[in-house]
Amino acid sequence: MKNIEKLSNSFQKCILIQNPKNRRYLSGFSSSDGMLLIADKPYLILDFRYVGAARIKKSQGIIPDNIEIIMPQKSFIDQVRDILESKGIDTLFFEDDYLSFREYSRLKEKLAPIQLLPLGNAVNELRKIKSPAELEKIKSAQKITDLAFEHILNFINPDSTETEIAAELEHFMALRGACPAFDTICVSGIKSSLPHGVPENIRLTNNSFLTMDFGACVDGYCSDMTRTVVIGKADSKMKEIYNIVLKAQSAAFSIIKGGIDGKVCDSAARDVIYNAGYQGCFGHSLGHSLGLDIHESPNFSPSNPSPVPSGCVLSVEPGIYIDGLYGVRIEDIVYLTDDGFINLTKSTKELIEI
Repeated sequence: MKNIEKLSNSFQKCILIQNPKNRRYLSGFSSSDGMLLIADKPYLILDFRYVGAARIKKSQGIIPDNIEIIMPQKSFIDQVRDILESKGIDTLFFEDDYLSFREYSRLKEKLAPIQLLPLGNAVNELRKIKSPAELEKIKSAQKITDLAFEHILNFINPDSTETEIAAELEHFMALRGACPAFDTICVSGIKSSLPHGVPENIRLTNNSFLTMDFGACVDGYCSDMTRTVVIGKADSKMKEIYNIVLKAQSAAFSIIKGGIDGKVCDSAARDVIYNAGYQGCFGHSLGHSLGLDIHESPNFSPSNPSPVPSGCVLSVEPGIYIDGLYGVRIEDIVYLTDDGFINLTKSTKELIEI
């Protein structure tokens, strides 16, 4: 069943989709602008830049046959109003988690007297579970990410800068048909204690950690991986911290399966870190879902008491961050099954000294 049919069957209301990622998920077509109106049938409303490409995608079966492609003579909102009025529809559900108040106000004014109601998380609920085709795209993205890590280990030298390494990772992925899934993190020394530190044109810190958090995006689907290596030699404290983080990840792996509560999985890893004496040094959640967006729902988090269903892809990324000293994070992505998980990340997690 196509994604748009799943939404129509489960929600059975008139819906306006403006979020580009949701439009792509439901229609199979990616564009920076446009609207998808689901009324008596789906209407994909696009401007001149995209309508030709959309018609080609429809002829190829990528866009479902029942979607009508329209290039409006007026504005997108005017086209939506004309369709609703012609069908006698007086209520429209909109993406309340996407529109700004200003955009909502404009939509309300232009469509009056049609009643606008919040859609809520109906699309996000569908996007949680990855189809076999979606999973294959994430696997392809992660394969390129793994290859990039293997490549970068031979590229790094003590005179490298953070920006050089980040650029080389992204260049390697680009040559293999992928774009970065997010802004690459590449930070060494004291900066490795910053979970989302920004690469700078500075040389790596000798005898300290280098943390690289990066991912490829293939056909719209993201991967995500973090590896922490040592530039020079690791002392006994560095080895201890690294092994604690690795042990925390293993603790989470020992219980992960479809249906586990998000906070239970988070606690399994967090308890290892805190019991080792590093309370307060792991300040983010254990993991997030990913797909068309790098951060999706659900997550492994202290604030998520709900079960995480089979079919989700999530990161598992414990870390220890010591302010003013250094930090370690190790991250894999996993696909949840009824009896466990499949680790999509193949890169080594041995402590590497360069």
